[in-house]
Amino acid sequence: MKRLFIVCFSLFLTGKTFAQSSALITPTAKQEVVKRLQELLIGNYIYLDTAKQMSKYIGERLQSGAYNKITGSQEFSQALTTDLHHVYHDGHMSIIYNPRETSAPADSTKPAPPPARLDDSFTNYGVKKAEVLYGNIGYLQLNLFVEATDPAKATVKAAFGFLQHTNALILDLRDNGGGDPEMVQYICSYLFPPKTHLNDLYERRTNQTDSFYTYVVDSSEHFQHIPVYVLTSQRTYSGAEECSYDLQTRKRALIIGENTGGGAHPVEPFQLGNGFVGRIPFARAINPVTGKNWEGTGVRPDIATTPDDALQTAVLHFFDAQLKSNPAPALQHKLQWARELAAASSKSPVVNTATLQQYVGAYGDRQVKLENGTLYFSNAAGKFLRLAPLTDHVFRLVGYDYIRLEFSTDAKTITMSYDDGFTNLLKRKS
Repeated sequence: MKRLFIVCFSLFLTGKTFAQSSALITPTAKQEVVKRLQELLIGNYIYLDTAKQMSKYIGERLQSGAYNKITGSQEFSQALTTDLHHVYHDGHMSIIYNPRETSAPADSTKPAPPPARLDDSFTNYGVKKAEVLYGNIGYLQLNLFVEATDPAKATVKAAFGFLQHTNALILDLRDNGGGDPEMVQYICSYLFPPKTHLNDLYERRTNQTDSFYTYVVDSSEHFQHIPVYVLTSQRTYSGAEECSYDLQTRKRALIIGENTGGGAHPVEPFQLGNGFVGRIPFARAINPVTGKNWEGTGVRPDIATTPDDALQTAVLHFFDAQLKSNPAPALQHKLQWARELAAASSKSPVVNTATLQQYVGAYGDRQVKLENGTLYFSNAAGKFLRLAPLTDHVFRLVGYDYIRLEFSTDAKTITMSYDDGFTNLLKRKS
């Protein structure tokens, strides 16, 4: 089976207007497009019975005059998509009007050329961010699974290489609409032992099945032994859902966030003639563990929360799990410190100005000042650094998460605490 792309075209392309969207369509063109679409559905759509129902329905709609009042090509494409979804709402299925994707004369039995797109390097091959969060948690944001070319793999390899000494991995797929299953395979190869059976893609029209297994990649041995979290949202779709489902069904990761979109059918563009392209799903995913897939249901999270809270939820879950494992006292102190910092990150308390004002003054060789409702603390070089409240009397030093300042109730001392347990007492001079 040739290279497949599992992308949520309907989410990104349906309703998209092209310069040609105002083009008129004739009754004859409507008939030609519907006839070709019927043929392609029967010949290619993954479920033959559903294909027959779709074909029959749009034929009846054409004969009944349901499309007679439609004069615009773009409107006609949207009407066809709506009617196909009326029979079965396959999120990958869509009809678009875009003469740029077609050539004349069109051969409706062959796939259309792939849509023009920017070089994948323009999006850094889908790698949006690689970061080490406080507490040595790796964070990798992937917004697209691009074609698994050598440059794309090299970029992903560099991201994993950067994170190879972290204690956990958070894979952020909240804005990932899918992509190439071979890139999903490559990324999962970092997280599973080699030769792990990930997924099958069955194609009805050829009665063939493509199987995807992990293989040896650099640094994979480290990532195979650390906790993995996957962040999801309703925007997580298709190939990103496969990645989530592959990891969840083998209990390799916790899925945190929203239920995903629910699209498990690879899609291929076909020319319909007259400037129209039909994006027709032609295969279905079969998970080797469940024998099923996520079509229509999505991937259900292990821990349900809003997309905005998913990252913090994953971080707190990791720290809680580590604290329950009875770590050595020094490590326990660091973990508790990091957990408290993470817990406070999204809901920093508001401290009234009167309370803040009483902390202003000189403490040893350090100064505390108040500007525009914010406290600042001078370092040894005399540079003022911003303080952010954790409580009404405990503050973190912004940019230095391993340091906290705790003011006494009478504001006569500051206890500087460090994440390794060291403390330093500063007495007020003025």
